[in-house]
Amino acid sequence: MYTFKTLLAVAICATATWGAPQRSSGGGGSGDKDAVITSQQLEVSFDGNYINNFETSNGISHQESGAPKEIEGETAVVSQGAESYVAPDGQQISLTWKADENGFQAQGAHLPTTPPIPPEIQRALEYNAAHPEEDDGGQPNRPPPRG
Repeated sequence: MYTFKTLLAVAICATATWGAPQRSSGGGGSGDKDAVITSQQLEVSFDGNYINNFETSNGISHQESGAPKEIEGETAVVSQGAESYVAPDGQQISLTWKADENGFQAQGAHLPTTPPIPPEIQRALEYNAAHPEEDDGGQPNRPPPRG
């Protein structure tokens, strides 16, 4: 497990990287290369809590906060935040996320989703759940016949 100081350093470096001016290498709108930060808030407390928020003149918005948390006997930094911007194709992108003992979890309408479970597999899973006693007999579980 990472130490508190290591995770705090990574969190601060990551937010500094996200907040760094981005230069378009062609293809981007002309307003992107001239974008400036219009508001910014960065607070890091001695206890490990932090806030990093900023907005730019071309519509990029970033909000993030984090705090130390005891996880499995070690101190880690958990954080959450939100981003929004306009993609090169004109789509408004909004993303919310959190990073904690369960990993990095992001949500946004633009993110791909998991495909549905095929009906045959779903039936087999339901059969297995309804017949746990068959797992002990060494016989393979079989889905119910179609019909």
